[in-house]
Amino acid sequence: MPDRRLIVFRSRLRPGVEDSYNPHAERVYERAAAMPGFVSATDYRSDDGERLALIEWAGANELAAWRDLPMHREAQQQGRAQYYSEYRLDVCDIARTSTFDGTTWTKGADLRAIAHAWLDCFARRDLDGLLALYADNATHTSPKIRTRHPETGGLLHGKAAMRAWWQDSFDRLPSMRYEPTAITADSRRVFMEYIRHVEGEPDYPVAEVLECEAGKIVASRVFHG
Repeated sequence: MPDRRLIVFRSRLRPGVEDSYNPHAERVYERAAAMPGFVSATDYRSDDGERLALIEWAGANELAAWRDLPMHREAQQQGRAQYYSEYRLDVCDIARTSTFDGTTWTKGADLRAIAHAWLDCFARRDLDGLLALYADNATHTSPKIRTRHPETGGLLHGKAAMRAWWQDSFDRLPSMRYEPTAITADSRRVFMEYIRHVEGEPDYPVAEVLECEAGKIVASRVFHG
């Protein structure tokens, strides 16, 4: 993990200094934002006047350079002499980061429903329904595509290419069917496991991953057992 640092700065201003403090704080922010390793700064203010600033730096060395900058030291001295009635500064290590994007997040149950719809459309040879599950610029990869069309590297781009591939598969292999054995999902992808059955060919297990965003498949990848 990168050696990031988070500054938590809590403060209160003396009465009547806000008009002069705000331009001062803006100049300090602009200088900090121009420093190598500056990541972000966000300010908050509570109803009782307490201020909270969260400032992130890319690493300890970058933070030390900012700490030792003469302009910053002068600003700190001025803050104590003119502006702050009190403050507390904590330097924190960032031990772990997790993120959430509500614009692309989909419930696992919804993704499992996409997988069930995919398998149902495939079983019924419903290409329109199958492709409706995909985003317009989706991709599909499979070892079978690489074998039959080596020039593609096994990768198809867009619905037209996928339609042509699956229609050819249905025409060549009318007995092909998939027997689902497991479906699992997290917030962005669903994993389908199934047995591929084709008359005259050995059965074999297949795993397929559907990457999803905003309720649509953006990429599907096939792995043969």
